[in-house]
Amino acid sequence: MTQFSVYVEFTDSGTTPEAFVDIAEDLTAYGGTAGTAPNGNLSIRLFVESDSAVDAGNRGVEYAQGAAMKQGIHPAVVGIEVMTEAEFDRRLAEPLVPELAGVAEAADIIQVSRTRVSQLLDAGDLKPHHLQTLASGPVFSADGLRRYAVTEHNRTRGVRLTPLALSPAERALLEVLAASAAKTTVPATTEEHQLAAAAIESVADAGQVRLHWQPASSDLADALDVLAGHKLIRTRGVFRKEADAGHEDDLVVTVLNKGHRHAGIAAQAADAEQDEVR
Repeated sequence: MTQFSVYVEFTDSGTTPEAFVDIAEDLTAYGGTAGTAPNGNLSIRLFVESDSAVDAGNRGVEYAQGAAMKQGIHPAVVGIEVMTEAEFDRRLAEPLVPELAGVAEAADIIQVSRTRVSQLLDAGDLKPHHLQTLASGPVFSADGLRRYAVTEHNRTRGVRLTPLALSPAERALLEVLAASAAKTTVPATTEEHQLAAAAIESVADAGQVRLHWQPASSDLADALDVLAGHKLIRTRGVFRKEADAGHEDDLVVTVLNKGHRHAGIAAQAADAEQDEVR
């Protein structure tokens, strides 16, 4: 059995402070509390032990409605939220105010000038991460800017590429995939390159690379996940009509524009290292 936190919000019923106390007392066995939601609605939170979140949610709504009805309140449910008590405690432990960033911090995170930050904001690129504008200037979510710096920012042609901390296996896999998709010479300078090249089954005219892949056992599976997480590639499983005997687990990989650009940087760095060795 798992302890679940169940939050139930009802339509505004003009509930009195006295009614809040009575509702909470009626739900004492479930650690119940009652109050006013930010939008003015009646909100009730209680804790229910159950084998599933669905059952806990159903029972929580039933108990909350019953406690409200005892006070002559008959509101309609507008929403519920169910989570384990452990997740509820984790969220309570999070800081109320997320890490913030001004223009100077944004410029440092994205690795551009302050003027460029203003341009990106005016263009709408930073709008999802823009929280508010104060007299001192715009305020951003620092975490949002970090995600933007390694994903969206690098998709735009002509902007500075933020270096990605790829492992040798991840970098080799990206170079092999990009070279295969472009139908150029596939690098085989390291053992990682050779392992990646050996996994390639074929290349479609559209530049999609098909891998004979066993993610559960392949050493390159983790590297593939990392590249997809950085939005350097996109993967999908083969469709039934595409699957030949013994190839039902193949993957079709599309190297995105960002992936090709980062593969180019990786190739240049590798060439420079080879020149130094010589």
